[in-house]
Amino acid sequence: MNNFKLTDPIDIKISTYLDLDNPKSFLLFAGAGSGKTRTLVNVLQELKAKHLHKFIQSGQRVAIITYTNAACDEIKHRLQHDPVFKVSTIHSFTWDLIKPFTADIREWLEAKLMADIAELNAKLAKARDLNGKTALKNAKSRDSKQRRLDELASITSFVYSAASNKSGKGVINHSEVIAITANFLTNQTLMQKILVNRFPILLIDESQDTNKDLLEACIETQKNNQDKFCIGLFGDMMQRIYGGGKQDLDTDLPSDWEKPAKKINYRCPKRVVTLINNIRSSVDTQQQEPFEKSIDGCVRLFIIDASAGNKSVTESKIRNQMSQTTTDEMWSNLDDVKCLTLEHAMAAKRGEFDEFFMPLHAEDKIKNDLLSGSGTELKFVLNQVLPLIKAITDNDDFVIVNLIKKYSSLLKAENVKFEKSPIDSMRSIDADITELNKIIEDEQYSFLKILKYIHTKKLLILPDKFLPHVANISEEEDESEEDAALESPESKAWNMALKAKLSHVKRYAKYIIDELGFDTHQGVKGLEFERVMVILDDEEANGFLFSYEKLFGAKALTAKDISNDADGIDSTPARTRRLFYVTCSRAEKSLAVVAYTQDQQAVNKHAIDSGWFSDNEIILL
Repeated sequence: MNNFKLTDPIDIKISTYLDLDNPKSFLLFAGAGSGKTRTLVNVLQELKAKHLHKFIQSGQRVAIITYTNAACDEIKHRLQHDPVFKVSTIHSFTWDLIKPFTADIREWLEAKLMADIAELNAKLAKARDLNGKTALKNAKSRDSKQRRLDELASITSFVYSAASNKSGKGVINHSEVIAITANFLTNQTLMQKILVNRFPILLIDESQDTNKDLLEACIETQKNNQDKFCIGLFGDMMQRIYGGGKQDLDTDLPSDWEKPAKKINYRCPKRVVTLINNIRSSVDTQQQEPFEKSIDGCVRLFIIDASAGNKSVTESKIRNQMSQTTTDEMWSNLDDVKCLTLEHAMAAKRGEFDEFFMPLHAEDKIKNDLLSGSGTELKFVLNQVLPLIKAITDNDDFVIVNLIKKYSSLLKAENVKFEKSPIDSMRSIDADITELNKIIEDEQYSFLKILKYIHTKKLLILPDKFLPHVANISEEEDESEEDAALESPESKAWNMALKAKLSHVKRYAKYIIDELGFDTHQGVKGLEFERVMVILDDEEANGFLFSYEKLFGAKALTAKDISNDADGIDSTPARTRRLFYVTCSRAEKSLAVVAYTQDQQAVNKHAIDSGWFSDNEIILL
């Protein structure tokens, strides 16, 4: 590590800014595929080689804030988990800063809750119908906040939960942690001192999506401590796809900040670099250059009538056509192509895990857990049932026994039957596993019936929420309307999801660990794939924040869109353009854009007139 030397000119330049004796803050433009993480790691290795003794003497560390847990783990790994560097997600970092200040947190929450309650009361006072949906929702929210306010005085310490829907005494959520930290940094000199003294260097990845108030509070802290504290912002404004960021970040920084840029795109083929440069050309002057050794690559735009029939069949034909065009056979294999959809629901239908996914996705109390694979019930499915099924399929007796031993009571000393006759118990388990193996050979088999068998044979201990569904199962998998009416929305969701075919549950499990060939437009920022298919389908996405029909000229801009653009306010077309830039810039070899539209000719004309695609790259279906 001490012999580490930088070679890239931009890396060398940034390294000079991270001088503990003369720190200099900066905003690094790091476009798509520019090797941002490599630069981050390189300059940190150089920093350690030069200043390790200073960090040891002072007890200080370098803070690196990342946007996702995956990015956090990747940087930690590359830095060999060196304790000099505190690498964390933004919510983890901010919570560590504020969690000792219980009284201050309580005071902030009290003021915020009182203000929220007053606002909701004002809305209810103006409501025409207190039994209307909106009024009832506001009343429920007010009462919840009032209960929370009443509990504040008795709370001795607070805990942080990343889940926005998790409630409980003393629990503060993600948005509150960010807001509290921003407030403390802005208004309390002590908090600024704590940040500066602990972390003389603060590096923020994906700065374009970092909360505006928090970012401005950090910048203000830097202004007040220029001689001993510097901030390094890494990002690209064209890749800003989440709300709440600082829209004027690249134009509203102190005049003494440096603005280096990484211009070379090492990821994308030359044709894709040209495409994404054209997509952003009307937004700013930042343009990338392809790596000299990059391949030419292939780009195609398929324009499809929105009323077309089976979309999965259409997209299969497109993959086959891409296979022929690129002479790349892997385009024909669904799981070797990264298909990007605007919504998880679109991926669920195409990826054939919708039977399990859709009922749960529709229930707010389960939705967050579903997308992260967390929560008691989903962990049971992912960490116990599916591993047991895989072990049985693989004929892996060692794993089978370990799973049953760990999660079941069958092989525990307190089981009288096992204690008296362990050999007979093992034979019985072996017979049950043999029978289960016959059942799971058919992936079209109901997951609920598999759970019923596992529960009956006590191979695993089912979560309490599953027991009513397993107990009520019949050969017809039917239930009376009266029984259904008595279920909670959450229970109804699980009742539908558990009836999914085993194959759908397996494919859901692959989806959430990125082993299925699907992801969302927003979820792939920072990732890269050899073959990318971007699905543009406003009708199926059913959202309002993005509109590819507007971006491609098939739908007129609203007066609000036009006025927002004129006033420098974010608009639907602007957000969609950035998202389109992000998705296209994931491709390492070839790219297929699949646009479902109400007006094929309008999309075709805009694609050519904008210079994004040439006539021979467009296929109308």
